[in-house]
Amino acid sequence: MVLKATLCHIIDGNKVLLKMAVRGISKGKWNGPGGKFEKGETPEQCAIRETYEETGITMRSPFFHGKLYFFMEGRRKLAIEGYLFSTRRFYGRVRPSEEGEVKWFGVNSLPSSRMWDDDKYWFDLMLKRKKFDAYIYYDKKNKKVVEYRIVFS
Repeated sequence: MVLKATLCHIIDGNKVLLKMAVRGISKGKWNGPGGKFEKGETPEQCAIRETYEETGITMRSPFFHGKLYFFMEGRRKLAIEGYLFSTRRFYGRVRPSEEGEVKWFGVNSLPSSRMWDDDKYWFDLMLKRKKFDAYIYYDKKNKKVVEYRIVFS
């Protein structure tokens, strides 16, 4: 079964808010907030809820970039369908949660070595507010991208 989830990025000037995951597939990685859909939620509702739960920030007018299709463990079968959002409009006070620490990073000083390998292929597109879908194929250990394709909308 394909897991459907959201991935969100809060952007403030030249900074982006990332979360250090303490569990799940992203454990030990800096990543945008997001997560699995609850019953009856739209992708946008899930993005807003997950971002608030994990960071204390409420997104306004989230921008939908497109989908990230993840093929994990060296397989050619789709594992995760991610809905990618970002916003520069938000309110609230940043706070950690049981999901992990949150921290602002300069877009020119991202902790790349502790982020997912695929981020290097699409993160700049997201920062530039582009619409696209990305197909990401990971190796057997989910450490390195072995193939990717970006399709612009």
